[in-house]
Amino acid sequence: MYELVCKCKKATRFTAIIFLSLLIMLFGCEKKEDDITLIHKKEDKSTPINDNEELIISMFDNEGKSSIVELDVEKKVEEELVKNETVWLHAKLSDNKQYLAYMSAKGDGPWDIFLLDKNDKKTYQVTNDTLGQLMPRFGDKEGKTIYSEIMGEKFPVSKIAKVDLETKDSIVFDTEQPDRAVEMYDIFKDKIIGAFVSEEENTARWTAANEADEPLGQIVYSIYEMNLDGSDMNLVTEIKAVNIDSMAYGPNGKSVILGGGNINEDEGSGIYQLSLTDKTLTTILTDQMIKKSKNPILSEIGHRRLAVLSKNERFVYFSGIPKNAEDVSFDGIISKIQCIYKFDLDSKEIIKVYEYKKLAFVTDMTVTY
Repeated sequence: MYELVCKCKKATRFTAIIFLSLLIMLFGCEKKEDDITLIHKKEDKSTPINDNEELIISMFDNEGKSSIVELDVEKKVEEELVKNETVWLHAKLSDNKQYLAYMSAKGDGPWDIFLLDKNDKKTYQVTNDTLGQLMPRFGDKEGKTIYSEIMGEKFPVSKIAKVDLETKDSIVFDTEQPDRAVEMYDIFKDKIIGAFVSEEENTARWTAANEADEPLGQIVYSIYEMNLDGSDMNLVTEIKAVNIDSMAYGPNGKSVILGGGNINEDEGSGIYQLSLTDKTLTTILTDQMIKKSKNPILSEIGHRRLAVLSKNERFVYFSGIPKNAEDVSFDGIISKIQCIYKFDLDSKEIIKVYEYKKLAFVTDMTVTY
């Protein structure tokens, strides 16, 4: 059932956006309590120094509420940064670990970018758009620029957008290619990497699958790397997949962790590592590998294949479905709970590292080193 719901949501996204008007991009920062420009608060010395990797986990629970948790896996310390939201969330922590950028929707409005200052615990609304934003990423260590995935009437496919919080300038990338849509992306220092598809081919495959009541077929994902201003787009490789649900740079920026469904010749969910030096795609873990293992602690990776690499590059953290997990109703969506696991690249051992206090599945997971 969860797969069907996700298919319908995705299909709606690719068909409805043609009829939606272009969002009026990024009006600058609006603080909920008063009108203070956020950028002047960037160098707050009260931010504690933390060299550990921090996982940011967004979850939707069985009470129909969403939360965002910051998890220090090494210290086994968690902090709930956002709670009691009514929509699915996506979030990212800035490199200086002071700011949390997240996407949420208030009332009947679209998804916008919100910024939580962890020092003063205040939340600022960054955008106020007519359509919406997804997948926030910071473009610098101090959190002065935020990227997102947007779509609209003028650009009727999903594109990467950038807003400068100091100058309030905004820009949409790759507008000269009206058929090239970004599905997932990530940022590392001075580079952006993204998984792109043909919007025409993508819409056609969703239409064919829905009309025939059959599983969605594969499509070619073109992996491009570019500069932070969207220039110099270089094709890294092409990957056949049903979905690419996540992509995340490793700590040195030389590889990317991918999570997706039916990638190349594999069936089901899988996690992979793409080398940006020799362009090779290495399989890390798949549903089939889990089924063949002795005494597995999880049943499968499941949908929303979210995965990131640890700072020491020894572990891959990922969301997965526990062994013998039962179906749960999540505000009308029937699914199974998800927990966070780590896969040891040396020993091939899988260890559970986090389970939310309520029954929940994971809508997003990012890492800040």
